[in-house]
Amino acid sequence: MIETDDNLMARCKNGDMSAFDLIVQRHKVSLFNFIYRFLYDRDSAEDLTQEVFIRIYKNIKNYRSDMAGFRTWMYRIAANLCKNEIRNRSRRSKVLLDSPISKDEDDEPLENIQDTSPGPDVLLEKKELYESLNLAISHLPEKFRTVLILRDIEGMSYDEIANIIGKPEGTVKSRLNRARLMLKDRLKTKDFLFS
Repeated sequence: MIETDDNLMARCKNGDMSAFDLIVQRHKVSLFNFIYRFLYDRDSAEDLTQEVFIRIYKNIKNYRSDMAGFRTWMYRIAANLCKNEIRNRSRRSKVLLDSPISKDEDDEPLENIQDTSPGPDVLLEKKELYESLNLAISHLPEKFRTVLILRDIEGMSYDEIANIIGKPEGTVKSRLNRARLMLKDRLKTKDFLFS
C-alpha cells in the first residue's frame, strides 16, 4: 500500500529523512512541470523546484496536515515562488524559452524514447502545437495562468486551488473560465507569438 504524503511528513517530523526522499521522488516531475508551465523557463523551473523542496524541508516541523493537505501546501509554496520570479523578471525584462521534461518510472527522459508509429511531420506538428500552447499559457496574466495550470494541467479540484491561491471557489471558477477564453483567443491569432 502506498503511504500518503501526510504520513510521510509525519515520519519526516520524527527525523526519518528517507520519507522526505520519497516525497521528493513522488512530486518532483509534476512540480517541475507546474513551475515550467508557469514560467516557461527550464533553468528557473529547475531552480524553483529545488527551492520548493528546500522550503518544505526547512519547515517540516511547522507542517500541519489539518490546515491543508500536503499537495496544497506544496503548490502554494510553488505558486508564491513563481509569482516572485515573475516580479523579478519584470524588473530584469528577461524572456527565456525552452520545453518541459517528462520522466518515466526509471527516471529517464521520455523525450529520448523513439516513437516509430507517427512520421516526422506529425511529430513536428505536435511539437509546434505543444510549444504554441505553452507559449500562449505563459502570456496569460498570472492570476489566470495559475488556476488554468492547476485545474486543466495538474487536475486539481476547485477546493484545492482555492486553498492554494487563498480565494473562494467562485473566484477560482470565474478565473478559470476567463483564462480558458483568453487562451482560446490567443490561440486563434498567431500574433501572440510576438507579443
